[in-house]
Amino acid sequence: MKEGKKIVLSIGTNQGDKLENIVQCIQLIKEKIGMVTQVSKIYQTPSWGFESDPFFNCALELVSNKTPIETLELALAIEQEMGRTRSEQLGYQSRIIDIDLILFGNEVVDSEQLQLPHPLMQERKFVLLPLTDLNLDWEHPILKQSIPVLLENCSDQSECVVVQALAFL
Repeated sequence: MKEGKKIVLSIGTNQGDKLENIVQCIQLIKEKIGMVTQVSKIYQTPSWGFESDPFFNCALELVSNKTPIETLELALAIEQEMGRTRSEQLGYQSRIIDIDLILFGNEVVDSEQLQLPHPLMQERKFVLLPLTDLNLDWEHPILKQSIPVLLENCSDQSECVVVQALAFL
């Protein structure tokens, strides 16, 4: 296998057995998308943009030969396999699992289907804090800031509490 791209995904859940949802999701990512090389701590965070039960969130780094669109399609298929149903209702909602494609190497993609890096990552502490656990040597290709600087400049002051570190790999 030729060397793949480093990809970072953000995983969130606020329904059912949240810890089990994350473990199952990571297992499916390993089976379907690529080799998981790092997983952040799991954080409990408040919902973002709507009122609901708190979320468990984490980030993971993986290596894959998939394209960005293939990765997105596989992530959506994993969400569906785990029981997520997308509603036509506008706005954010509770979900059994949510997988966001945050980074795909240093690629910048701006299409109707996919934007990379994730266009709201710098506004979301629940994304940035787990990313700091991964100690990525990465600079946002548009904003020209590292993840620690993005976190420092983030206006989201939500409380993110470590729930657990996974011994997963």
